[in-house]
Amino acid sequence: TVVGALAEGAAAAATTAATAATTAAAAATKAATGGGGGAMNAAVNLLRYWSFSLFFIVSELWASAGVPLLFWQCANDVTPMAQARRFYPLFAVTGNLAPIFSGKVMSYVISLQKTNDDVGFGSTLQTLAIIKAAVCLGIIALYRHVYAMAEERDRKERTEQSLSTIRGIQRTGKVEITMKFEKPKQKLTLKQSAKELMASRELKAMATMVFCYNVCVELTEVLWKAILRKRYPTKSSYMAYMARFSQTVGVVAFLLQLVASEIINVFGWRWTAMIPPVTMGVLAVAFFAAIIAGEDQIPLAQALLIGTVQNVANKVTKYSLFDPCKEMAYIPLGPEAKVKGKAAVDVLGARLGRSMGSATQQLLVFLVGGASGSILNCAPYLGACYVAAIGFWSNAVSVLGRLFDKTDDTPKVDNTHKLEKIGEAITIIKSIEDAKREKKKKNAKKDGK
Repeated sequence: TVVGALAEGAAAAATTAATAATTAAAAATKAATGGGGGAMNAAVNLLRYWSFSLFFIVSELWASAGVPLLFWQCANDVTPMAQARRFYPLFAVTGNLAPIFSGKVMSYVISLQKTNDDVGFGSTLQTLAIIKAAVCLGIIALYRHVYAMAEERDRKERTEQSLSTIRGIQRTGKVEITMKFEKPKQKLTLKQSAKELMASRELKAMATMVFCYNVCVELTEVLWKAILRKRYPTKSSYMAYMARFSQTVGVVAFLLQLVASEIINVFGWRWTAMIPPVTMGVLAVAFFAAIIAGEDQIPLAQALLIGTVQNVANKVTKYSLFDPCKEMAYIPLGPEAKVKGKAAVDVLGARLGRSMGSATQQLLVFLVGGASGSILNCAPYLGACYVAAIGFWSNAVSVLGRLFDKTDDTPKVDNTHKLEKIGEAITIIKSIEDAKREKKKKNAKKDGK
């Protein structure tokens, strides 16, 4: 639990710091080019400020791939099956405390900044870098300690099992050997996983859900950050706002996580899985409408507030509802589908979704962004793409919902009466065997006399 919280906290702080750094780089380029440049300079800026770009990319990968893969692989390795039900929800709930923790730390570090110039902001980044380095060392130490404890526990269990076997031999003079043969797990390549995905309608629906979610997040997040940069032009104010945003996400996600299981029990899989696209879609329509209306009709602060609420909903519904529903969707498909299709669904769906969203924005900025290359000019077209993605997402949920409906409608055979009859028969047979043993003992005593 601590490893997950520290990891997500480090990733959140790193992403926010990298965002502020790339914002500073973009501002420097704009100043150097006299305020122009347009969309064609975007790729040049990525290469020119390659260290900021690389820092941002690694931070994004850590949050989206590092924590889900590395942490949960560790949890699966060291957590016995009997304890998984008890501790896994605790891991998830505690992980949602990480944004609150990182936001508090960032707010405190920013409050210590003495000046708002590049020197003051540079000292803030250095402090955050030291904190992240300390957190990473903590992760390494905890990782080694957790695995050491797991190995010690396994060694004690093997020793206890050996001693139990020896005591059994001494007591009965017999040796019982139990041999368990398991089919070796087949590790599929990403290409093979993609082929399995295309062969299954349900896996394709799951991949569509993941793909559309990431497209939607990308289409609104960049637009929201463009408004945020206009509203908070200085780097320190931008990072302070992101710190408050991180805390809000953590608090809301933590509270929703506590009632997520109850929501699934009350509404069922289909309607629970529809909550994220419906919520995100309604808020996104209001957000795009506020941008299209312009600052003359809707103030920039109000548009930013709507966008902030929408982005909070993006993250909160994913952590609390989208991810549990996605994992539940594997259950009716069986273990084979989970092993063969999960890599393609989680990796291809997520990465292709973000890439498609980014490519769409870049193309629209080039075509309709105007001389300034502003993403805000593309709001109507991005809104249309967003609504289309929500439509495909909802259709995929309906496809998987029918699978759960079939599972629920399967008639359950009541075997209570049969089990009672079998129990009675076993009792009668046992009584007969006991009577035979008693008769043999009596005959043996008579023969002895």
